[in-house]
Amino acid sequence: MLYAIGEIILVVIGIMIALSFNNSNEQKKNTALVKETIDALEEELHTNFDQATFVLNFWNKQDAFCKQVIFDQLTIEDYRNNDLIGILPANWNSFNPKTENLHLLLEYEKSTPKQLKPIIDTAKELEKREVMISQQWSTVQTNIIENTKAITNEVSLVRLDSISRNKQYQYMLTNPDYKKIVELYWINTQVYYDFISRYRAQTMAVLGTIKMIREDFGLEELEALYKSKGMNPFLVSDCNPKEPISKNNEIRRGYLIGNLSDQDITLKMVNDGKIGSMYTLKPNQLRYTKPEYAGFGGDYTVIAEQIDSDGNCIQKFVAVNKGYLLIK
Repeated sequence: MLYAIGEIILVVIGIMIALSFNNSNEQKKNTALVKETIDALEEELHTNFDQATFVLNFWNKQDAFCKQVIFDQLTIEDYRNNDLIGILPANWNSFNPKTENLHLLLEYEKSTPKQLKPIIDTAKELEKREVMISQQWSTVQTNIIENTKAITNEVSLVRLDSISRNKQYQYMLTNPDYKKIVELYWINTQVYYDFISRYRAQTMAVLGTIKMIREDFGLEELEALYKSKGMNPFLVSDCNPKEPISKNNEIRRGYLIGNLSDQDITLKMVNDGKIGSMYTLKPNQLRYTKPEYAGFGGDYTVIAEQIDSDGNCIQKFVAVNKGYLLIK
């Protein structure tokens, strides 16, 4: 019996060793797959940033056209010289990011080495932004279909003869219902713009996190990376500037912020002259910011105020287009 028990114990030990060996090999295989996926994800992030920039440039022009319609700043010559204005609330450009490697990386979460976990966290946030963009695009699509129906009930958007064109121009210049159509279109599309801009900022948060962890990037290397993508650093300002800060009357957008220090930092965001979001960033944390809504002709100036534990201002930073803020 003792011999038999000993044999059983040896068999069990052998099985455990074999399982441990197989688990070790499986872990090594999964770790290699995670690293390969992150390599591919880097290229995906570059592509999505560039595509987002292209689409945002389109919607930025649409934003300007919408405001010109609402504020009666267009003439019949403007319509004759620019066909895009004539189809304004029926025009669109969608953002469709590549997400294969992003989703694949999140599937490997349990196999991801501990030192790479911050990459997973920033990637999860990027995935959330993707969902919000998709949902808002459905709203924009529905609005565009409704706009096309409403306008074609009044005038033709496809007849090119001079009589049809003049009728179309007069309708768009004088009909108050058309202005309401444009205003609703602006509301829906500027939200879409907002969500894409947050996604764009978060792509650089993920890429920056990857570079910090895998290539030991610091402030200089990250700034060189972001500047290579056409991004610009926030402007530094005193807590009580002597000159008033210039206003930004464009469109609301998200920005990239990051803490490269070894301590937590807190940023108070001021938008449209009002206190908006507050962010407490952990050391080496990068993320997007949430913009505030200021309506037509509002002040979309964004000021990031770094504060101490008592709420006192340490330094102010003024956002710029395609801006980023890295605090060392």
